[in-house]
Amino acid sequence: MEKLRIYLSPSKQPFNRYVVGNTNEEAEMVGVARRMKAILDEEYECEAILATLTLAIGDEGRAGEARERKCDVYVALHSNAGGQGRASGAVAFYHRNKTESRTLAENIVQELNSACPIASNRSRDVADGMDAFDGKGYGEIRVPEQYGMVPVLAETNFHDNPATAQWIISSKPAIARAYVNALVRSFALKRKSEEIIGYNEATQADKKFYRVQVGAYSKKENAEDMNRKLKELGIEAYIRYT
Repeated sequence: MEKLRIYLSPSKQPFNRYVVGNTNEEAEMVGVARRMKAILDEEYECEAILATLTLAIGDEGRAGEARERKCDVYVALHSNAGGQGRASGAVAFYHRNKTESRTLAENIVQELNSACPIASNRSRDVADGMDAFDGKGYGEIRVPEQYGMVPVLAETNFHDNPATAQWIISSKPAIARAYVNALVRSFALKRKSEEIIGYNEATQADKKFYRVQVGAYSKKENAEDMNRKLKELGIEAYIRYT
């Protein structure tokens, strides 16, 4: 049996600014997607494919790329707004024609809300994505399903609520793990053998590394800003004061 192919499509909305943190929806969701891919590649018997980030979210954009890569699952990663700064909780949309789609949506909401210390106040956190836009449905639900994939569009939490926005910014590793846990539960993903994982860890431990210093800053806030930008790109970074 071929490995399950999972397509990760993070938001392409840099103008959706977070209420805190001088960041935006696209930057944060790309950070989550990169971490998800790293976990899936390292630990599970599947193929995780990160969308070409320059591609538009549309029929011949990311959905088309996912079809060309013969993906089985399409996960659109977003964060939410419109809650007047008070809404909290994950929300996920599924396609009514795919039982696995609803299962994945339910598992994503459960895992994300379990990971977040701020309780959800959503009265409805899982919904049919084909009910949107007078029955036309969300493009990232409708088109992947037409191409034979199991689609889910997930709103990680609210970025117009200061508390949940800060949680997203500071908790991307935990958020990525929650998404992965939902995929594992939904599709019974098998872990790679302990021998392979142990070999990878041992190999990394035996390696010698050359470290690259990006810059030196006289102001702490400038250093913190660069540190944040590097982490958003998936680059391990830290600040050292001398």
